[in-house]
Amino acid sequence: MNKISLYVLLILIYLGLSKSFSPSEQRIPYIINEKVYANFFRGTPLSVMLIDSFQTGFLIKTYFQKYKVFHGFKSPEIVTVRTSPEFWNRNLKNLGLSLFRRYDGPNNTSTTPLPPGSLYIGNLAFGSWHYKNSGKKVWRFHRAYRHFPKIFAWREFNPSFEFFERMKIHIQHQQPFYGLENEFGEKGSVTSLTFNNSNDKTPEGRNKLSKHLKKFFHIPVWKRTN
Repeated sequence: MNKISLYVLLILIYLGLSKSFSPSEQRIPYIINEKVYANFFRGTPLSVMLIDSFQTGFLIKTYFQKYKVFHGFKSPEIVTVRTSPEFWNRNLKNLGLSLFRRYDGPNNTSTTPLPPGSLYIGNLAFGSWHYKNSGKKVWRFHRAYRHFPKIFAWREFNPSFEFFERMKIHIQHQQPFYGLENEFGEKGSVTSLTFNNSNDKTPEGRNKLSKHLKKFFHIPVWKRTN
């Protein structure tokens, strides 16, 4: 192994280890899986939405998730946590979904991945059902909560009663629900308009990463002089 290759290898090892053991990263809360949510997030009604997944470190990687936390009666907050590689990978496809909710009453928590805002759909304290001219039954928030669709990133989406009924079946069977026509999740037609995982594995994403690395690792071309 020549000296240049050895130097590059040592730099990569140093950056990988220093990034993984960075004190700033170690101070970030650690959530190993969904079982921790109930003790970590307080209050009710409460909904936790996954808005980004990313990783740092070259050799020893650290995995992060970023959440948008809705408390119902105050502005949402953004929370970043470290997590396990297994939980991180398992939820890549759940981008834009609500991963945890707390309701009022008994058995009041759920960790089934559901579309954002699902906690409030069908709750008459927040809205009511209305019939459109087509006869379709859709959910509409009360005036005080008319900003909810915007903070849930629904865009033009309007949940129907059929959507609500199907969602309840998925909750009962603890199966992730991405919408009647896969509107939500990493590849959802609605979610993809707002969110993109930072961990971009597409060819375009890899090209961006390689360009970024070139800024740090540049070996000048040796020119032979006469």
